[in-house]
Amino acid sequence: MVVVFIIGLLSGVAALTLPSKDGGALLQEQRFKLIGSLRSARAEAVFSGHSLGLQWRNQRGNFYVLTADGWQKIAQGVLAKSIALDDNVQTELLVDGEVLHEKARLDSEDTEQEVNPQLLFLSDGQVSPFEWRLSTAGTESLSFDEQLTVDRP
Repeated sequence: MVVVFIIGLLSGVAALTLPSKDGGALLQEQRFKLIGSLRSARAEAVFSGHSLGLQWRNQRGNFYVLTADGWQKIAQGVLAKSIALDDNVQTELLVDGEVLHEKARLDSEDTEQEVNPQLLFLSDGQVSPFEWRLSTAGTESLSFDEQLTVDRP
């Protein structure tokens, strides 16, 4: 019993001494996470024949599908889950060359208004033009665009 306790104690100490992710590794992880979700949305739009959209606010995003009744939140499948970025990552989203300002998005956050996703994924495979920049304190930033390609640093 004492041996099990000692092994448990040593493994706990070893886990605490493992290095945490540095800013660069965190940025890479978050970029891969976002690109994977956006690629899934683009593929779903093409295969389903429906236009999809991503509404982004407060470091979180939700996917919507365009129906005859307007934008409806996706309720099933991989895209039903919200995308959330790490709190240590700051984002800047440019759509058609214009920065989406957090204040404008916060004004309508708590009210049940018409949903207008910022990024659109059309059934023919087109994606609305955007540039997404990710950064952490003390680390250079990473960015990607509507091509959804990963460039190695």
